[in-house]
Amino acid sequence: MREVRVLIAVDVEQVRLRSPGTISSYNDDGTALGTHDDDDWVVVSRDVSGEIRFGASRWRVASIDVQPDPIDTVEVSAYRDGEWSDGNRYPGTLRIVVRDDGGLDVVNAVEVERYVACVVANEVWPTFEMEAYRVQAIASRTFVLHEMLRRARAEFDVTATQRSQVYRGIRTDEPGRRATEAARYTRGIVLTYRRQGEDRLFCTYYSAACGGMSQSAAIFGRENDIEPLSGGVRCDYCKIAPGKTYRWGPVRLRKEQVRARLLAKYPELRSLGEIQEVTVVERTPSGRPVRLRITGSGGEFHDMLAERFRLAMGGGEIKSTDFTIRMTGGEIIFENGRGFGHGLGLCQWGMQGQALQGKRAGEILEYYYPGSKLMRVY
Repeated sequence: MREVRVLIAVDVEQVRLRSPGTISSYNDDGTALGTHDDDDWVVVSRDVSGEIRFGASRWRVASIDVQPDPIDTVEVSAYRDGEWSDGNRYPGTLRIVVRDDGGLDVVNAVEVERYVACVVANEVWPTFEMEAYRVQAIASRTFVLHEMLRRARAEFDVTATQRSQVYRGIRTDEPGRRATEAARYTRGIVLTYRRQGEDRLFCTYYSAACGGMSQSAAIFGRENDIEPLSGGVRCDYCKIAPGKTYRWGPVRLRKEQVRARLLAKYPELRSLGEIQEVTVVERTPSGRPVRLRITGSGGEFHDMLAERFRLAMGGGEIKSTDFTIRMTGGEIIFENGRGFGHGLGLCQWGMQGQALQGKRAGEILEYYYPGSKLMRVY
């Protein structure tokens, strides 16, 4: 099993590193470049000549690999827009790559089970039952192994954000310890489905709360049109979610706000002019919007997936695509909101609700991914 490659920083100006022991740096062909033995920050940057600076050393290389002593981790902080990010501690090795535009990308290569433990610590609420931690470990492991197969020739397998799974390195607090235990307990166990006589991994989508029913992942492409991701799974278990997680709204946005947020992500929509209307043109059988139509001042319109529209508006504000839309004056009102997240696959507050009722991890996973089965692959 190769290591998983996690993109932890994108297009940053500088990176600083520190470790209790020695940090060694290598060229991409394995040639040793230098070491840093001081338990203080060493800054990595690209100078105007195109060379990588590693503290006081300079090399004309496209990337460097950074490795701590085997028993240590590396704390990483990135510099962008005039400030340093908080440092996170990462296991494994780092590859710092100079982009064509001069920025730096950082990729963390880490053993799969350590990655799974780190992800679970950030994707599960600290108060969740241990069985819910185990559900998350199996779903997260399946997700990353699926991506590793799919992106074997790419520069990285997954990102460290919600685009893939949230990964912030090692945590040693109580959620970190429980996540490590869950990963160890479920080691090597994944979800598969049967197609053309073979057991196959699939993309185990999950979200915070489905709001009452999951939706099909087929909206994201033919490869997701499979039984475990077909949606339509009824879920009353996520009613226990706090605050505005299970039900939310109304959210009022001025039409100019909607336009500005759309253009920030989709500048090609500028030709629509001012936004006049947002309407639903396609729904799931349960009534959840799948595709929206944005109509501009000149009568032109553009259809887009409701999930992409939601993320452009801000996923923390428009919490899901399960809403109704009302137009009034210069405002677009999103109301009767249900759930938090895309609503595909596993419902995380639902898994907690089932765990509280004594359900085991396998039962919970088979409930949210119908037609799937557990398999130990190592």
